Amino acid sequence: MSSLQTGTAFFSPRAALRQQELANPSGLTARLALDTKTRTDAFALRHKSYLAGDYIDRRPGDLFSDPNDDMPNTKTLVVYKHEEAIASVRLCILDTNPVLRGWDDIPVAHVFPEEVESLMAAASPDGQPVKAIEINRLVRHPDHMKDHQLVFTLFQFVSFMVTHENSDMTLSCVRRNHMPFYKRFKFEHIAGPRSYPELKFETNLMVCPKSSYESLRNSVSIFSPKAVPAEAYAGLFRGETVNVIGKG
Repeated sequence: MSSLQTGTAFFSPRAALRQQELANPSGLTARLALDTKTRTDAFALRHKSYLAGDYIDRRPGDLFSDPNDDMPNTKTLVVYKHEEAIASVRLCILDTNPVLRGWDDIPVAHVFPEEVESLMAAASPDGQPVKAIEINRLVRHPDHMKDHQLVFTLFQFVSFMVTHENSDMTLSCVRRNHMPFYKRFKFEHIAGPRSYPELKFETNLMVCPKSSYESLRNSVSIFSPKAVPAEAYAGLFRGETVNVIGKG
């Protein structure tokens, strides 16, 4: 066998796939929805998940999106297992910095306007700009609804991105049966229940203030900087696909 043949065999697609599997045995990867394909994957996954739960009616093209998906203050993450989209979460950032345009509106502010305004004001008694991040559109593929590890995987990415944005608080509209889970992550109940736009269920406003971030990182291993070094997921913001750290 020639050296050329040997080299060709070594770099065969099968060998490359095997190397990838050894480096990432869970097969889980993630990327931000910065391109058309990933955005479509996110919208299709949302539609499948919400339709399976009877939380929406079928939509044209079997895609579920809203105007916030086109806003500059929105980041959507998609988790893949061997190239199949299986989980997703969206973060909407409310930033009161007057220099920014398009960062002054997030969905939760329409559901709990007075409460969000009060929380933002309390976070800045001196009138300095405040930043809040809302977690929403957290979904799993219907075939993976019993894979609870995926939820922890999504929250691991949420923690990474919240740290990256240096937000003053993290908000979420949470269904009643999910509230105990959020309380494990230092979220406090503020108000509700109230209907959430475009979905057939009621939610409660919950908040995790910045003052709880450090204790959360120390008490929940998946949020620890030691578990997920910043450089491990830094490629997300460059449009790269990253391997999921931890158990898949």
